[in-house]
Amino acid sequence: MSDKPLRSAPSRRSLLTGLLAAPALAATVQPGTAQAEGPRWTPQQAQAALKDAKGTKLVLLGTGAGPGVGQSRNMTSHVMLSNGAAYVLDCGMGVTNQFARTGIPFRALKSIFITHHHADHNIEYGPLLVVGWIHALPLDVRAFGPPPLKQMTEDFMRAYKQTVDFWAEDFRMKPLTSVNVQEISAAGPVTQDDNVKVSAILVEHPPVKPALGYRFDFKDRSIAFSGDTAPLEAVAEMAKGADVLVHETMYVPALETTLRAAIARGGWPMTFDVFMAHMKADHTPSEDVGRIAQEAGVKTLVLSHLTPPIDSIDDETWRAPVAKYFKGEIIVGKDLMVV
Repeated sequence: MSDKPLRSAPSRRSLLTGLLAAPALAATVQPGTAQAEGPRWTPQQAQAALKDAKGTKLVLLGTGAGPGVGQSRNMTSHVMLSNGAAYVLDCGMGVTNQFARTGIPFRALKSIFITHHHADHNIEYGPLLVVGWIHALPLDVRAFGPPPLKQMTEDFMRAYKQTVDFWAEDFRMKPLTSVNVQEISAAGPVTQDDNVKVSAILVEHPPVKPALGYRFDFKDRSIAFSGDTAPLEAVAEMAKGADVLVHETMYVPALETTLRAAIARGGWPMTFDVFMAHMKADHTPSEDVGRIAQEAGVKTLVLSHLTPPIDSIDDETWRAPVAKYFKGEIIVGKDLMVV
């Protein structure tokens, strides 16, 4: 692996045109097991795992890659709960409902972090703020992420000012008028409070710049997130000695099969070779995820942002190529899973 930039990808196109048209087999979650087959936990499972939880917990709110609609896995989002404070990382579509399903109160939400500005990571950032406010989200909530997060936040708050003002008048609430935003353009420390110290790295996700990975060092546990990236030495360095690494995962054989089927149906805008070159310049194949986790020496590896985000791939298929290189615990991410 190398942290040198990979070759530029061809112009970006949506994965949805073909991949979401491919048939997916729905799988069923078996209650009570963290390694159950299927794309999700139930809200009852998540709430039970969080009830009276000791120490810091990570909830995978969304584990699917790409801005897909109608699929079983929600878009990428996570929440960490520590000492009664909640920290959200990424805001793909569905984050607000998924957060509510965990049973964590919106008043616990302290900070929101964005890895990069693709829709499957930021599309519900604004709605989380406004809908969360109605449910007692703190007015001093903070947000962190790449530029132009400040401008995006101001634009959204301006667009929804009348909506907020109507509710504020009706419910006699103090309106949400602004958000304390800190933009991140370089690797290094991000923020620190009584619960956690947060740092960031720059990752390789062309043409998006900057794109970030994050590490959260809580008092009892360290959790690192790759963000969306090609295989990168910097991710292994960031995650050194962490308890948990959540890494995006691309299972290339299934992606190739799904892509060929999409091309065969017609209407695909580019050749197989061009699209796969693009994907390999932007994302991390399963085997490289295993190498990175092994080099980092993490205790637990969580496979998430799964590409392709289809239900017909069983857990062992996701796990096997990773396990060739990583000898620690491997968890195949499920929506609402508590780690």
